[in-house]
Amino acid sequence: MSYRIMFISSMYQGSLESFYKRRYNDIKDLSFEHHYNLLMEDTTEFIGSYTRGLRKLGMDARSVIVNDNYLQSKWIREFVSEKPGSKKLLFSQVDVFQPEILWIDNLNYVDREWLDMIRKNVKSIRLIAGYHCSPYGPKIIDALKAVDIVITCTPGLKSEIESMGKHSFLVYHGFDDTLIPKIVPGKCKPEYNLVFSGSLTTGGRFHDERRKIIEDLLEEDIDMRLYVNLEKEYKIRAKQAIFVLTDLVRRLNIKSLKKQTEKYDFGKNMPRIYSGKLVKSCQYPLYGIEMYNLLGRSKIVLNMHIGVAGDYAGNMRLFEATGAGSCLLTDNKKNIGDLFDPGREVVIFNDAKDCVTKAKWLLKNEAERKRIALSGQARTLKSHTVHKRCEQILEILEKEINQNYH
Repeated sequence: MSYRIMFISSMYQGSLESFYKRRYNDIKDLSFEHHYNLLMEDTTEFIGSYTRGLRKLGMDARSVIVNDNYLQSKWIREFVSEKPGSKKLLFSQVDVFQPEILWIDNLNYVDREWLDMIRKNVKSIRLIAGYHCSPYGPKIIDALKAVDIVITCTPGLKSEIESMGKHSFLVYHGFDDTLIPKIVPGKCKPEYNLVFSGSLTTGGRFHDERRKIIEDLLEEDIDMRLYVNLEKEYKIRAKQAIFVLTDLVRRLNIKSLKKQTEKYDFGKNMPRIYSGKLVKSCQYPLYGIEMYNLLGRSKIVLNMHIGVAGDYAGNMRLFEATGAGSCLLTDNKKNIGDLFDPGREVVIFNDAKDCVTKAKWLLKNEAERKRIALSGQARTLKSHTVHKRCEQILEILEKEINQNYH
């Protein structure tokens, strides 16, 4: 079994900026192909790890990084006669590669009309898979209608997607164990007590509970380092205005405006401004191997799931933190026992007060903290690697192709 698989994906802007800051002088004169290969081998992001993992399993896997304008401009110069629109540019790349499986890793860059067009015109395609594991609105839902199957990372999202009538599969995130040689060895003494690295987006089903717990930890004067993406205050104020408008439309039952306001997920609750202590505590977020080294140098990594995850665990930090050798302190979810042994491989908390108590306990009990960190890392390397996830993905894709969707 061997398939040509193409991903339509994106990378964190900070990750791309880090790559170009380090490598610009090396790549400005490279061809598109050499430039693309260098980026794929360098990146630690989801799309790079899975592209590499599938190639090791014999697949001809390739990715389009839609938001990498520098790389995309090289494609235009080398492969098309004039600058096309974004949808035509995507089409040209799919058409050249002629994949059998088209995997939409970021549904924000496509729509149902484009997917229908690509299915009609690229005859090599036998299956279109959509991947989604974050909040969604009408645009994402509409795009999902045009894919054959949906893969997601938590049982809760799987159930939600199936309630829309879509064929869905659960594939948890995984840790790329090929990165371990690049991470600060676990035998080195950790430099930081408690670390949180990630985003704190306000409103909707994003990070409100996450922000509250971090603010409570800071109020307890726990030694905590934050590497966080914060929203600008004007954006939060705009969300607050949308919430007020959405709430007014809902209360007055103004049907002509309901459709417009319902597309804003953060219109469902009032976004809050960050506390002054949180803002002062934040450092610029880290990406790529720098982020993994941060996790490896930390005694404890704090993890909290995004609101849309609901009652189920499954985000990437579960596996990144444990894989890098840190002790994971994570929110309690229904399925956490399916992934780790709580108390032996990770530490779970039920609410903000419990999180503060357990963070303090771990910092006072170094031997237990280290034992849990080592057990968690061993479990991840045994059960939760990108290699194992790629094997699972291929099993799903092969079965679905054999169902003769087209």
